[in-house]
Amino acid sequence: MSTRLSVSLALGLTVTIGALAVPGCRDAGPTAADRPLPVVDLRGGPAFPLPAHLETADLVSGAMTFQQIFDAGDLLFHAPFNDQDGIGAFRLPDGSATLRFSVVPPGGGAIMAIASESCGRCHVGTASGPSQSSLALDADGDGKPPFRARSTTSLLGNGLLQLLGQEMTEALQAIRDELSQAAQAQPGVRVERPLAAKGVGFGGLAATADRNGTVTFDRSAVQGVGPDLVVRPLGWKGNISTIRSFTMGAANVAMGLQAEEIVWRMNDAGAPADPDGDGAERELSVGDITAMVVYGAAQETPQPLSRLAELGLVAPPSADDLARIERGRAVFDQIGCGTCHTPELRLTNTVFEEPTLRGNGHFIDRYLLSKSAGYDPEQPVRFDLLQDAQEPRVEAHPEGGAIVRLYGDLKRHRMGRQLADPGPQPPLDGSSAPVVFEGRPVLIGADEFLTPELWGVGNTGPWLHDGRAASLREAVIWHGEDNPPPAGSPLRSEAQESREAFRALPAGDQEALLVFLRSLRTFIHEQP
Repeated sequence: MSTRLSVSLALGLTVTIGALAVPGCRDAGPTAADRPLPVVDLRGGPAFPLPAHLETADLVSGAMTFQQIFDAGDLLFHAPFNDQDGIGAFRLPDGSATLRFSVVPPGGGAIMAIASESCGRCHVGTASGPSQSSLALDADGDGKPPFRARSTTSLLGNGLLQLLGQEMTEALQAIRDELSQAAQAQPGVRVERPLAAKGVGFGGLAATADRNGTVTFDRSAVQGVGPDLVVRPLGWKGNISTIRSFTMGAANVAMGLQAEEIVWRMNDAGAPADPDGDGAERELSVGDITAMVVYGAAQETPQPLSRLAELGLVAPPSADDLARIERGRAVFDQIGCGTCHTPELRLTNTVFEEPTLRGNGHFIDRYLLSKSAGYDPEQPVRFDLLQDAQEPRVEAHPEGGAIVRLYGDLKRHRMGRQLADPGPQPPLDGSSAPVVFEGRPVLIGADEFLTPELWGVGNTGPWLHDGRAASLREAVIWHGEDNPPPAGSPLRSEAQESREAFRALPAGDQEALLVFLRSLRTFIHEQP
């Protein structure tokens, strides 16, 4: 995130501070004696950090620059909201009364305990959130186990991930559409195609057409993506399509801060004007959420240590460290880690749009299209991640677009019974509704997880979706089990062989691989 101290509004203080001195920066900034003293505001009142809610018309009319929209999103993301802003809830989804901050387990129809007064207190820029920000989710909201444990995810690079998801969706659905045409040209003949996008294989798809041209698809060989062939790049399960959906949902379930666009949905379902009964309405506007989306999408890109050194942001690693990193990189490939943690994907179009019809229209909130006149894909907020994102930015590709060194594949994999959730989970469409395909609800298996990107994994922890790993070594070992089901069993982790290959390595090679992982950094958390 930006090194500007945007959390200066914490505790109701109004603070004016210059750039933070980040260890490893070439310019450490002004000394303490040079900085102005903070100004303390004792007036109290709402913590909402802007003069007024943002209106979509102002965002798309040119009245606000990209930087102004980003800065507004920054302030909204870090503001410690209070009761006058509508934080928390007095009424749970089932109508029962509760404390402003609900207790754990949630119960009362709530799927998560309301746990924070600001987004920035949980999403602190790490690859996996700090242990104190972990959450327990209760899918049925009955307050009874089993619960689904979750570490807070990172926001770094999310704009790139959404753009990759859009392009990969277009590629997979283009294969589907070509296959349909091929089947129609040969009635009664089964036609098959492999599914792949950006070099990532998603199994295969088959189709047969009858004499009337009606095509029937066989999706039994599709792997790592839903039957709609939409690559959802966010969330531990790969269940969320867009930063907007993530932002709106997290504000609601984790903070009790209900955006007007989610209240409209609740009102349509029969909920009262103030669904959570906290006395505040229009807690976040459509424009406020858009600004937070822009802020989240334009965050810095995690980088390998060598690139941070090239950019002058950290001291260059020693020759010995470089040799160990390269040795570890070779071991990483040797034991098959790169099969899922793909080192890089190429992004063709680096321009982020909110809202957008790219991704064949699967990355836009169609409900909001019908409710908010200013939410218009013909007039999006638009910016280029190569030029406008926070530094360090993604690396330009010599032939156009960008090289996204994410060490991930945006594909779901079966990780075995050791890591499995208590039950399946539905993916969400662009309107944040559970996906229904051909009249049937879609579910992501309990043991299926999106390959987590390893960019930034080196200086953050704990690790894994529920924070169970206190070291990178533990994270690797949790990729399988000591007495696994036999090969071919649906209960066996897809990473079992790589996990066993790691355990069989000499100690020096194991440590080299871990050194390589530690070299994948988030700059904002560099320590002296």
